[in-house]
Amino acid sequence: MSGNSSRRDISKLMSKSINVFPADKSLDQISYQESSLEADLCYHLEFDKNVLSYQPQPPKIFFRYKNELHEYTADFLVNYRDGTIRYIEVKFNKDIERIDDFDERNAAIEMTLESKGFEFQVLTEDEIRRKPLYENLLLLWAAKNINLDSEFILRVIKTLDRYGSITISDLLTADGSDLEFEQVYRLIFDGKLLAPINKELLSKQTLVKHSGESYECYL
Repeated sequence: MSGNSSRRDISKLMSKSINVFPADKSLDQISYQESSLEADLCYHLEFDKNVLSYQPQPPKIFFRYKNELHEYTADFLVNYRDGTIRYIEVKFNKDIERIDDFDERNAAIEMTLESKGFEFQVLTEDEIRRKPLYENLLLLWAAKNINLDSEFILRVIKTLDRYGSITISDLLTADGSDLEFEQVYRLIFDGKLLAPINKELLSKQTLVKHSGESYECYL
């Protein structure tokens, strides 16, 4: 597909502010992003359980536009668990407005990728930084390595087995509320608990429930 397996090395670009994201799913040992918006997309990719892996600045592809052959390097190549492979272009709205033929050029890229069985998507800050989801992802990412207490996990399981759904505050004891609060965030990040992260900013009043996934890995 690429025609040339070379990749852009953005780690040494002096004219731009390069972001380094501590990724878990990235195919690169060190994950570099060319903009803060690209780095912010990583929170979505890391949280999305359908995402198997991703690669920033993947090998370039070639596409034909206005009867000429052009090179294109996506911002991300994302591999999904169902076998879907998607190339993602990340752009600020103001940058899109400055490119006269943005839609036409991307249509040509999309046609080329679709002919090879791949998907193509353009994402802006409207999707990536949409509130409250984006704010919640930052909170959950910060809690992803919190140590989990097996006794607390058992209490969460028993309480939700009994009530179905309950506020986070009702899962917490008076003595360990802050530490337990962070553990709940990790359980949401790990996909064990479901919470309305698209609808409200997470708080102790947020309702949570079992996702259906096993907690056995913690016990």
